[in-house]
Amino acid sequence: MLKRVLTASSIVVLLLIGMLPPAYAQTPETSPQTPLESLDSSQINDEQLDKFSRAVFQLLTIEQQFQKSIVQAIESQGLSTERFEEIYEATLQAEGDLAAQADLNISPEEQQKFARIMEEGKQIQEESQARQEQALASLGLNMDRLNEMGSVIQQNPELQQEVRTRLEELIKQ
Repeated sequence: MLKRVLTASSIVVLLLIGMLPPAYAQTPETSPQTPLESLDSSQINDEQLDKFSRAVFQLLTIEQQFQKSIVQAIESQGLSTERFEEIYEATLQAEGDLAAQADLNISPEEQQKFARIMEEGKQIQEESQARQEQALASLGLNMDRLNEMGSVIQQNPELQQEVRTRLEELIKQ
């Protein structure tokens, strides 16, 4: 969860230049896997570019709302985002190492706050993922297809520029 928050700025940059990396948009394990026909750049027409651009814009909007909700959850528990990140990183590094866990320098009160934030963050993330799936479905897409289109667009500078232009238009609206 925090990884999404920490990498948000790089995601924004990638989205704004029209490339959606496959690692960002992962299909949940519970969704049925359907085979996709392979795409190449000659098969991506104006309608598909519009759909892709609108999907990226909607995912970006949902991601920004997700980030705001996470920051609000952290602050509502009385922690700064910096302290939360410190606790999160320390917890990851000490995972499975009892001696390292004892040296974390995290008060019991902070541990409770951290646990509440993580629980709330999980709910926020699930809601965000559901909204992303709905947004894509409303455009007739799913994460697999969006990733496939993104891979093709990433390989074609002309398509990248076209997506950039369309995203800029969407942002201005």
